[in-house]
Amino acid sequence: MHPLITKILWAVMGLNVIALVVVAIAFFASTAGRNVDTMESGWMAILFIAGVVVIALGAAFLHFGKSNFSLIMSGFFAFLPLGILLSILASNYLPSFKRNLSMAEFYYQDKSQRKIAEAIENGDVAAVKQLIQGQELNITGTPHKDGDSLNYLQFAIRLRSTPTEKFQEEPNLAIIKMLIAAGSNPTLALPEGIRRLPQDVIRLLLDAGADPNTHGFVKSGPLLFEAIGQTKTENDIAILLVQKGARCNVRNAEGNTPLMFAALNAGTSERWQDTWRLIRYLIEKANADYTFKRPDGVSFSSITQSIHKKAIEEKVIMPADFYAVLKIIENDPEQRISRNTL
Repeated sequence: MHPLITKILWAVMGLNVIALVVVAIAFFASTAGRNVDTMESGWMAILFIAGVVVIALGAAFLHFGKSNFSLIMSGFFAFLPLGILLSILASNYLPSFKRNLSMAEFYYQDKSQRKIAEAIENGDVAAVKQLIQGQELNITGTPHKDGDSLNYLQFAIRLRSTPTEKFQEEPNLAIIKMLIAAGSNPTLALPEGIRRLPQDVIRLLLDAGADPNTHGFVKSGPLLFEAIGQTKTENDIAILLVQKGARCNVRNAEGNTPLMFAALNAGTSERWQDTWRLIRYLIEKANADYTFKRPDGVSFSSITQSIHKKAIEEKVIMPADFYAVLKIIENDPEQRISRNTL
């Protein structure tokens, strides 16, 4: 075998040994003082063993082999770690040299559709107004394996979830309102915008005929469940849905009503205190059924009573709306009978 090549290979394998030791030391140093889960430690052990095997195979071919084949195999194992490292670096940095697709290019392949979408993405209100004249606004983009097929109104709202440098709030809202007024399907847009649009625009969608009982954006259940949240803004939108006809006694996939869902999320949390205002509204103004029981016997009343017990134990001061709801339950004859039979 060639002496110079042999020396180079031994030097490379020496560097591999040093790198392996450094990685092992770095791992133990970074995990000192914290619990390491089984998966993390398991993968590290596998990588360490694989590194030892690769180095050992390279050394074995180089030490015991006398042929050119042995030299080639030794070179393969010697430079394998370097090749893996370079491939990882390439995968991390090469995409930065590629031009990222715009949102319009991602969702629309048809040139005429893309032109309108680009104007929407650029926040060019005047161009959008001109381009949509005489156009079918509810046509959707080409179905994409990595994305949804959106109409223009849905696309305008989607831009709010991943705003780019050229995103501007006022032009975006102006375009959304323009598309609603021009006849875009409001029901398709309502789940898209339930968490992304201000309340006045949600009202515009509902006034334009959006179905408040449509499915959610994240889950296929009723939209009301996605509207319920911890902030006043979120809960005002949930109330608006109910005022516009959302059914408040529907159930989600877990078998919970909106009352039960809201109470389970709110619990004794200080951040979710406003949710008890929504719950009180559903009972007092929307006549939501708080007597419904799941097959396992859990009801809104039992959930609320458990929360009350926990609040007492943890000395949590609950909001006034919680105690108003609790009073309604305690004054209900059926609920008193139910508690007395427990």
